[in-house]
Amino acid sequence: MNKMIPTNRTSMVPAIFKGLAGTIFIFAFLTAISYQNDLPVDGKLVIGFPWEFYSEGTGYNLERDEYASFENFEPLKLIGNFLIALAIYLVLHLSLRPLFGKNKR
Repeated sequence: MNKMIPTNRTSMVPAIFKGLAGTIFIFAFLTAISYQNDLPVDGKLVIGFPWEFYSEGTGYNLERDEYASFENFEPLKLIGNFLIALAIYLVLHLSLRPLFGKNKR
């Protein structure tokens, strides 16, 4: 006997992909507008919004009388930024749904 897959399960997959794509877009947008590359000026590169998850830089150490460099990556802050992007996507999606949603009759 051949059973058909219910339509509500098949319509979930495109919605999940649309939500994932929207979240990635918002994350990329927030990361792009918060990107600060001041390496030629003060020697620091910072990436991340609202939390800085990557920073890199160089500077002069007066105590050792030499140039020092650093590089920091914090995966928990990266995950937090992604969750903030997901929350922003959900708020936008739920608030704009009545304006752009399909009329169900």
